[in-house]
Amino acid sequence: MTTVVERLRAELMAREPGKDAASQGVDSRNLREYNHLLVLNSVRLQGPLARVSIAQQTGLSKTTVSTIIDQLLQNGLVSEGDFIDAAATGGRRPILVHFNNDTALIMGIEITYSTLTLITTNLGGEVRSIYTEPFDFTSTPVSSLAMLGAAVRIFMAKSNLTWEHILGIGVGIGAPLDSRTHTLMYPPGEYSWDGIDIVASLMKQFQVPVYVDNNANLAALSEARYGVAKDYSDFAYISIGQGIGGGLIHDHQIYHGMLGGAGEIGHFHIAESGPQCICGKRGCLETLANNAAIVEDASLGRSLARVAPRARVAPQLADRDDIDINDVLHAADAGDLGARLALQSAGRAIGTAVGALITLLNPEVIILDGATVRMGRYLLDAVQEEAARQAMPANWAATHIITGQLGDLAVPLGAATLVIDAAFALASVISDYPGTVNGALG
Repeated sequence: MTTVVERLRAELMAREPGKDAASQGVDSRNLREYNHLLVLNSVRLQGPLARVSIAQQTGLSKTTVSTIIDQLLQNGLVSEGDFIDAAATGGRRPILVHFNNDTALIMGIEITYSTLTLITTNLGGEVRSIYTEPFDFTSTPVSSLAMLGAAVRIFMAKSNLTWEHILGIGVGIGAPLDSRTHTLMYPPGEYSWDGIDIVASLMKQFQVPVYVDNNANLAALSEARYGVAKDYSDFAYISIGQGIGGGLIHDHQIYHGMLGGAGEIGHFHIAESGPQCICGKRGCLETLANNAAIVEDASLGRSLARVAPRARVAPQLADRDDIDINDVLHAADAGDLGARLALQSAGRAIGTAVGALITLLNPEVIILDGATVRMGRYLLDAVQEEAARQAMPANWAATHIITGQLGDLAVPLGAATLVIDAAFALASVISDYPGTVNGALG
């Protein structure tokens, strides 16, 4: 007998790998399939709901809704339970219809230059398990993809899962991606990865649907679905860390641009004679405001020397080895002027880019994220001040700068959300399919 997970997975696999339903014949849905999807998503996104409420929301007749709900109950995607208060005129109390989030699990993966993070979520985006391990993106693609596959197998074993539980895999990677071919596009500093198809590699290894996107895009997506931006339809997301990445959300969806490279704010040109960037250009925002740039500024006292050239104040971090961004943040909080000025200098560079973004796009909010932002009030204050100076006044007045909410889970959760969104945008999610059995996990 075919489970719901197998049915949904087969539908995803039938499509061209990594593509969404909107680009592959959504117009071919027949009316009955569309109605099933309409009812299911009504319960999934707005539920629990009574059948009469579903009919009102969808515009379908009560008879049609009841027929569809009965089929979804049989398939295990929804359940009924609990009553709502009866109307003042009396009558039978309606029973609520619930979406079964635990019908399937999704795997979400974040790939950085040095770390892998893997999670599983249910269909409601609730995290069920987490696993991290070191990763070497600077190795050859063949070696790194083998490492990735091995990590997936280890994670599955540690989580006591089999592939019959997993609907699909979402992957986030810190590199530009061609949205048409889901391959990497000239990853800065790692050009051997250009054209590498992570989707095809993982699908070949595990025979499940795979979706991939840029890390910043996925962090923006998860903040839109589950985090600080749930009430906003248009915003920009900026992550400050080892690199500086950006993602754009328009009408609640990722905006990719023509090829998939939209949002690369880390490569905004800021300084004419700035440091060499791994992208090959000079003076990119990333070279002035990523973690390495802040650490170097604080330890060498560059901003300190510019602000107080005659003060002869030595940076407190100058004589310490193996300084990292946490040392700078702690030193700033402890009163180290050099550390504070380094954070403020980076904040002004970021604020310049943010001001231009606000003038150009007029978003509802800008989300700043990363530990450097969450712990570094000196950087955040400088971003606010510089963005206010640089942005067009009317646009600045309409935009709020806020910090992210999901932290280290933002990217892998966004990766899992790619699969969830794809699954419930299928041409036929669960049609009249009498051979299915309840696929809920025990």
